[in-house]
Amino acid sequence: MIELELLGLHPDGNQLSLNDAQGNRYLLPITDSLRAALRKDTQQVETPAEELKPMSPREIQAHIRSGMSVADVCELSSLPASQVSAFAHPIFAEREYTTNRAQNFRLNRETGSMTLEELVISRLVPRGITATDITWDSTRNPGDPWVLTACYTEKGEEHRATWVINLRGQSVEATNDEATWLTETHIPTPTSPWRPLETSSKPALVPAADAVNEEYEPQPAMPKITALDAQPASAGTPSIDDVLASLDFQRGKVRQMPGEAFFDGAHPAASDTYSVRDATVVDISTRKASTPDKARSAESAPTSSTAPTADSADSPAHSLGKKALNRKDSKRRRNRPSMPSWDEIVFGTPKE
Repeated sequence: MIELELLGLHPDGNQLSLNDAQGNRYLLPITDSLRAALRKDTQQVETPAEELKPMSPREIQAHIRSGMSVADVCELSSLPASQVSAFAHPIFAEREYTTNRAQNFRLNRETGSMTLEELVISRLVPRGITATDITWDSTRNPGDPWVLTACYTEKGEEHRATWVINLRGQSVEATNDEATWLTETHIPTPTSPWRPLETSSKPALVPAADAVNEEYEPQPAMPKITALDAQPASAGTPSIDDVLASLDFQRGKVRQMPGEAFFDGAHPAASDTYSVRDATVVDISTRKASTPDKARSAESAPTSSTAPTADSADSPAHSLGKKALNRKDSKRRRNRPSMPSWDEIVFGTPKE
């Protein structure tokens, strides 16, 4: 096949002048089929330019927030770099602010604990990586949370650690193995002298009728917890952290109440009605005056039961006590305001 080069339009205007490598010239007539073929080639060249549509500012910022650069957005749109940079600058500042916040998150709530950045650097320093070798960045896709990224190179291999950022809770969660190795550390629970009681999963059910008819029997003593005695004397009083840790460990667990044998109250339990005897009040009427014959027979019989005591109902001390109580009650009643009648409540108290 001979390759021809276009020299230009022939002076007559109806032919094209062509030339080959040896300098030979050729004439190609311009026909309708040639014009149609040239139009198809022109449309195919202009089609990619028509597909590039301009983006809205919101779309540009969404692409920048997801991690694209200004050059990447310019390739997707027909906008120049100067116009894209005007919308991308606030998003770059937002990504930098989110990155700084996430780096300063403390993984533990204790005072003086290391931040996320300090912990990552402390893990990478033994591997020969300094703080300047780590590149931090934050990105977010539409509808997803922020993602923190730390990139570094070790022995010619690039490593990438990613975390999901919780801005409200000020915490991060590792999403790959590299981030898990850097920050996800297991903190063991401190030892505590406290331990929960061993309770059965299903409590024993006793019918109510049988429980009332049974006689009260003391239950056997439960084994005492001797965890405090098992510690050496040098341990001393448990610290506040140990007590708080034990309370967190025991939270949400059911404890068994002690048996009736351990009830150390002044009175029996309110539900223990079958073991209590009801007290009855006996009304002792006043004795009548006896006849002289009965009085002599009573004096002749020296019994201890007829001797007058200070606690008897007819003794002078008892009568004086009753009078004193009556006086106090009368004084209290005098000072107490009287109850108004129904007419006084409805119509009011008449003015004197």
